[in-house]
Amino acid sequence: MSEEEKKQVPKEGEIPLTSEGNNARKIPKCEFIEDVETFIEKYKAKETLEAMNELYRKYQFMESQLIAGKKNLKIKLPEIKKTIDMVKLLKEKHEDEVERFNTNFLISDNIWARAEINNSSGKVGLWLGANVMVEQSYDEALALLEKNNFNASKKLESTNEDLDYIKDQITTMEVNMARVYNQNVVNTKKKGGEQATA
Repeated sequence: MSEEEKKQVPKEGEIPLTSEGNNARKIPKCEFIEDVETFIEKYKAKETLEAMNELYRKYQFMESQLIAGKKNLKIKLPEIKKTIDMVKLLKEKHEDEVERFNTNFLISDNIWARAEINNSSGKVGLWLGANVMVEQSYDEALALLEKNNFNASKKLESTNEDLDYIKDQITTMEVNMARVYNQNVVNTKKKGGEQATA
C-alpha cells in the first residue's frame, strides 16, 4: 500500500455509520447511506464493510440481551400478580378472623400439596431474592408487591420500545451493507472493464 493510499484509509471510528440515539438507552442510530458510490469512494468499501459488520454484531448482541430481559420479565410479572392475589386472600381471611385454613400449593410442575395455613399472625414472608426472606404485614407486603409489579410493567414497556428501535437499526444496517457490497461489485467490474480496454 502506497503512502497516498495509507492516508486515504480512514482510522477506526471515523466512518460515520451512526449518530447519537434519541432513545432512553442512548443506543446509536444507524444512519442510512444516501449516496453509496460517494461514500465508498471516500471511506473505501472493505473498511466500510468491516465497520458495518462490527456494528451489526453489536446491534444483534443488544437485541439478544433485550430479548432475554423481556423473557425474564414475562415470567416475573405473572408470578408477582399471583403473589399479590395470595397476599390479598390471606389479608381477607385474617380480617374475617379465620386463623387456619386449608389450601393447595404448587411444589413443582404438576405436583400439588395440601397444607394447613396458620393465618393468626397477620404477617407474610416474602422472598426478596439472593436467598433473603423478609416478614412483613399484609399491607407492607402488598405495597411492595404493587410497586414491583408497576416497575416490572414499565420495564417491559421500555424493553419493547428498545427492541423495536434495535430492529429498525438492524434493518437499516442490513440495507446499507447490501448497498455497499453491491456498489463495490459494480466498481470492481468497472475497474476490470477499464483495465481490459487499456
